[in-house]
Amino acid sequence: MIEIFKKKIQESFNVSIKNYEQNYKSYHWKYQIGKKKNLFDTYNLKNFRSNNLSNGLDDQFYSKNETNFLFSTLVKEFGEEFISQMLDNLNIGNVNDCYKFKDKYYSSNELFHIFHLARIKKQFDFSNLNIVCEIGPGYGSFISKLLKLCNTKVILIDLPESNFLSSYYLKSLFPNKKFFLSNDIKDKITKENIYENDIIIICPWDKLPEIKIDFFINSRSMMEMNKETISYYFQFIKKFLSKNGYFLCINRYYKDTVGYPIELYNYPFDNSWKVIISEESWYQNHIHFLFLRRINDNSGDMLQEIKKIKKITKRKIKNDPRLIRRVIPDFLYKTYKKIKFLILKK
Repeated sequence: MIEIFKKKIQESFNVSIKNYEQNYKSYHWKYQIGKKKNLFDTYNLKNFRSNNLSNGLDDQFYSKNETNFLFSTLVKEFGEEFISQMLDNLNIGNVNDCYKFKDKYYSSNELFHIFHLARIKKQFDFSNLNIVCEIGPGYGSFISKLLKLCNTKVILIDLPESNFLSSYYLKSLFPNKKFFLSNDIKDKITKENIYENDIIIICPWDKLPEIKIDFFINSRSMMEMNKETISYYFQFIKKFLSKNGYFLCINRYYKDTVGYPIELYNYPFDNSWKVIISEESWYQNHIHFLFLRRINDNSGDMLQEIKKIKKITKRKIKNDPRLIRRVIPDFLYKTYKKIKFLILKK
């Protein structure tokens, strides 16, 4: 079945590349994708986690000892049964540093996704979800874990190069689910397209019909977007989020690979967000974990929380391993990055 589906993946990729709206691709992704532009052939999908196709989307740099420590910590906190439920039966993509637990496979990357969902599960009922949308799902690891918790419909929005991988990865895991890809769009995406399929994988420029989405996820990709794209997605979330819907936002306190610093405390949050969880991410102290609920007025507490996150960010900068980031005042550093970026773009 997956071999037949590969043809659909390639056709969807070709259509998306043809219709590419380059403003959605930051300098970060121009650089990352440029390193693997000759790899986007379905022949390479079988080994996409070992042939560089998943680079930039796949944390494989943890050692065996570090991975074993993270895994044992998960098992101790959440139990063998739950962790085993979250693992895959196959080593999809043939990751090199792959480990086995009983008859299941895992690598370091997905252990963080398992923890994040387990953290939410303590106070959130996944069975009530009708539609979930992940913005920037990469190769699909995070959403695959959620689909093991509940049989919800999912919409994934990412660049064609990531959709190329997630289509293969998720179809390999869930062969019986109905997939809708960019090449299935006739004139526009309709409500029927959404309701008749299980996994919808599209690009940012593939416009959705007027539907309501219960839960939005962005895990470690807004920090690699231009400010304009971040603003676009915040408006997108506000438009499509259902009443009292949820937003999981897991991103670095700051990152500057788009050509200038992208800081979490400058994301366009408003006070119509109620903070459920706000904390440093599990064993990744450069990342913040935010789980929020949308409310119908301005009585939320997000703006107060942003002030706390800003203070944390300033402390993190003082300990940055790069000397230039530690010693140069923030406004001078941002000016330096912008000038450097403009020079590199020429």
